[in-house]
Amino acid sequence: METIAASKVTPYLLRRADTMCARRLAKAVEGDERSKDPVNRSRVRDAFLAVVREAHAELRAPVLRPFATMVDLVPEERQVLEQAAHWYHAIFGGRPAQWVDAGVEEPTFSRRLGIRLGGWVDLTVVDGDGAKELRQFELWDGRVPGDDPLELDSVRAAVLRLAGWAGDAAFRVVWADLVRGLVRARVVDVRAELPRLREWLDERVAVIRARSDAPTAIAGADCGSCGFVAACPEHPTGAHGSTVRGDLLPGIVSVTPTALDSWHRCRREWRSHHVLQLPASDGDPGTFHGRQVHDLLRLVHTQGSCRDRVHVTSVLDGHGFADDDRVLAEVGRHARRCPDGARPLGHEVTHARFHRTPLPLFMATARIDALWVHDGVLDAHDYKTGQVWSDRVREDRQARLQAWVLEPLARRLGARVRITFEHLAVEVDDDPEPFEPDADDLAHIEEELRATVEAMRAEVAYSGVAERESCSRCRYRSICPDSAAPSEPTWARVEVDHDDAPDAA
Repeated sequence: METIAASKVTPYLLRRADTMCARRLAKAVEGDERSKDPVNRSRVRDAFLAVVREAHAELRAPVLRPFATMVDLVPEERQVLEQAAHWYHAIFGGRPAQWVDAGVEEPTFSRRLGIRLGGWVDLTVVDGDGAKELRQFELWDGRVPGDDPLELDSVRAAVLRLAGWAGDAAFRVVWADLVRGLVRARVVDVRAELPRLREWLDERVAVIRARSDAPTAIAGADCGSCGFVAACPEHPTGAHGSTVRGDLLPGIVSVTPTALDSWHRCRREWRSHHVLQLPASDGDPGTFHGRQVHDLLRLVHTQGSCRDRVHVTSVLDGHGFADDDRVLAEVGRHARRCPDGARPLGHEVTHARFHRTPLPLFMATARIDALWVHDGVLDAHDYKTGQVWSDRVREDRQARLQAWVLEPLARRLGARVRITFEHLAVEVDDDPEPFEPDADDLAHIEEELRATVEAMRAEVAYSGVAERESCSRCRYRSICPDSAAPSEPTWARVEVDHDDAPDAA
């Protein structure tokens, strides 16, 4: 690609420029035809900004009206917004300000680079002395900067776009996580800092241009949210998808093992997490240990052999697990189950497969803990640190999805697919019987997935399962109106005297 003149770059593309599928990156920047996908995160953001801007229509301390009357939002979204209002009052309630339109609703054109720079610029205000301030909000579970809000690409891009509005005067930049109650703020000297910010933008745009010159498609995690599947060499049957106005689902529905499990467990939970991407109101500590062990085994395999005791000890020591008897036992149990003499094809790798007909369209992706080839078998290992819930892997929905996703790769390798559940807990005597699907099994799996996506498309009620055991493990149990395990959100809240409010000054 010779130029990206008039092309649009966003903070997300700038941040992902090094790692995103190059084909997807190039097409996103060029603005090529794509599947029509709703931006569900904007539902909460737009509703919040409408109320905040109304509260700052005049120079005054803000009083946000309740969100309960917003019938276009679901109850869980309104709960998130009430939490955001709590922290907005706590952080900014004692500071009179007036909203001003900075003229950045449309992407900002850079004649120097020949690009349009986009991204959300949330709230621009002035105080009684005319001092200007940018307020950027986090309403989800995003990255938290250290001491400087400009560590975030989204804030850097917003500051660059506001340089004309700020003029030569310094202005205050405040990043506030309105769910977790976190604040990062500092004064930006526009004249002094603009060269450094432009240097950052130049470097990131250069990466985009370099990777867009050879936009090779790479199937993987990006496929699940890519709107440019049509004509993709990694997905020969790829096609664009369209949605009905107001539909929450994208043109191509993304299906993952965890999303599939969530759908069958509780459709309301599935909507909150996988469709609306709302921040969890309740913790899920049961997954923490498992994630640790998965990460350790990935490091052990990518840096050496799980059968090399010196190497394994070094990895565990380096990550603070030298005296953790449970982890030591689980890693040792894995070493005895790891395929001997097998050729590794990756650890913690994501594979993708597209379905076109019969409709509806969907993209299935599956992250595989460890993938091996041995004895004519493409052997996918799924590490488990909990109890055995089934004696046969073939009955597990997640395993069936993994098998269907991996089948094209197995066919290219001249191998058959095997899904192995590798239980690492020492109290588990035997692993369940692995699943080696035949052609009929794979056809049945594809139809199961197609029928599930069809049901997702048709769903309108999103009723909660209202079953105590399931609800007690749900990350939205305290804000779900159908919850059979009522509780209070674990979101932080404070009673604030504005003389002692969190420091945004």
